[in-house]
Amino acid sequence: MWKSSKFWIGSLLIIALFLGIGYIAAKFPDLDLRSAPENPFVTMLAICFGTFVSEDLTTITSGLIAASGFLSYGQSVFAAFSGILIGDLIIFWMGYHFGRPLLSHRWTRFLVSEKAVNRAQHRFHKNGFWIIIFTRFLPGTRSATYFAAGAVHAPVIPFIGAFALAAAIWTPFLVGLSYFIGRELLDLYEIYEALVLPALVFVGLALYLLFHYGLPLLTWKGRRKLKGKWIRGVQWEYWPTWQVYWLVGLYVIWVGIFRYRNPMLFTAVNPCMPDGGVIGESKSAILEGLSEAGDALPEWALIGTGTDEERLQTIDAAIDARQLTYPVVLKPDEGQRGASVKVVRVREEAVQWIAKNQIPAILQEFVPGKEYGVFYMRKPSEKLGQITSITLKEQLQIEGNGSDDFETLIHSHPRAIAMLGTFLERFDSRLEDVPEKGELISLGELGTHSRGSLFLDGNHLITESLREKIQDITDNYQGFYFGRFDVKAPSDEMLMKGEGIQIIELNGVTSEETHVYDPRHGLIYAWKCLCKQWGRAFEIAAENVQAGHRPTSVKQFFRNLITARRRQRQLD
Repeated sequence: MWKSSKFWIGSLLIIALFLGIGYIAAKFPDLDLRSAPENPFVTMLAICFGTFVSEDLTTITSGLIAASGFLSYGQSVFAAFSGILIGDLIIFWMGYHFGRPLLSHRWTRFLVSEKAVNRAQHRFHKNGFWIIIFTRFLPGTRSATYFAAGAVHAPVIPFIGAFALAAAIWTPFLVGLSYFIGRELLDLYEIYEALVLPALVFVGLALYLLFHYGLPLLTWKGRRKLKGKWIRGVQWEYWPTWQVYWLVGLYVIWVGIFRYRNPMLFTAVNPCMPDGGVIGESKSAILEGLSEAGDALPEWALIGTGTDEERLQTIDAAIDARQLTYPVVLKPDEGQRGASVKVVRVREEAVQWIAKNQIPAILQEFVPGKEYGVFYMRKPSEKLGQITSITLKEQLQIEGNGSDDFETLIHSHPRAIAMLGTFLERFDSRLEDVPEKGELISLGELGTHSRGSLFLDGNHLITESLREKIQDITDNYQGFYFGRFDVKAPSDEMLMKGEGIQIIELNGVTSEETHVYDPRHGLIYAWKCLCKQWGRAFEIAAENVQAGHRPTSVKQFFRNLITARRRQRQLD
């Protein structure tokens, strides 16, 4: 998101700048655009600070400003160089004096992510001084690399020299290129006055795209990364939630207002969950509600707040009392889309997890087997419910060939390249390891699409035996009518028989029929299924209201939503 923000903010800066130049030219028609102002300090200062937002866009803009005559070429280079060097040194200083603990702060994560620093530190240890020079010419890697150099306490003086040298090579080149193109355009100013300023804006953005997406084409890994971005752009399953759900959201509003005269009606679909299970519901409360599920419910314990030592003692006591062994699963008591869920294999990992997650949590028995998403719904007037969706959740695998390291194998995987950041972060400590020939390594452990799982349509696994099993479980959970069970079973055959099922989680009204994320399904199909799903949620909620349950008010709903999102900002 930050890279996208930098691009759009920088784009607006370029557009605003040249609209300002156009206004001046229109307001003062006798003004010679090529005559520099007597005091260029303000413009140079703006360029200097602009590099803090987007170095390349600002540097390109400074060249175009020089071409217009507002600054000389030397002044533009000096302003951009100064801003870049100061920004680099600030990032290096932050890493040097504060190191990794600073990355846990959400404002720092807006500037540079921990996963990017992990990869940068890996490259830095491998290439040292020269990686500083190299990353200056490789957009998207600079901040993380410079922070990593500071975090490992690289020699200060040599690296200041490296920053200065890299900027001294890059800045005159980029300013000069945009300056040359800008001068050529301005030579046509008198003939094509109305087109020159839009052309300058276009050139600035085109140069930015060239250096950010053209340079990676020169390397194999760069091309694989760009292919991954292309896949994420054209395959809807990778799109941000808002891009998929805008139409579903409009449908929900339409149904709520025009069909049921209450847009908040859906919050009554599951009276046992706050707001029907929109966000912020307690996982421990849901597990308590499922307590009569017997062997279908793995062992679990609530880990409350307190000092790290107190929480660790609670974990140790829970493991001993339930006769569990590592691995176990640690997850927030409330959370969305697999945030902060971790399979903890040794006690030291539990220590690290509780240090990073100062929130009520769930300790859960680790259950082997295949993972599935089973969507269930029932009207209160119906004795028997139905299963409307089953999702098979598969983990991607890479196979060692005895010569390529983890990083290369991940880049080679046809699907993993669409989520390179996720997998490179997950295997950060093993990127240089070379798996043996034929060795299979799973890239994930959790059945969450946003964390790399492949979701496949498993509706052919729906059977009467499975429906009866799920019905038996829900009959003992008063107030539950609509949602998705995330379960594990030894095999597809056992799932179809309703045997060996272990409930990992149960989600409410905002859970999805996740079989729609099967790559074989298109966006139109997903929209149809999701809108139909929400239509059924309103039908169930309407019956609950007739039975005396009250939906959440609009004011209380948004208050709950804001409060829950504020709590979940703490999640890793």
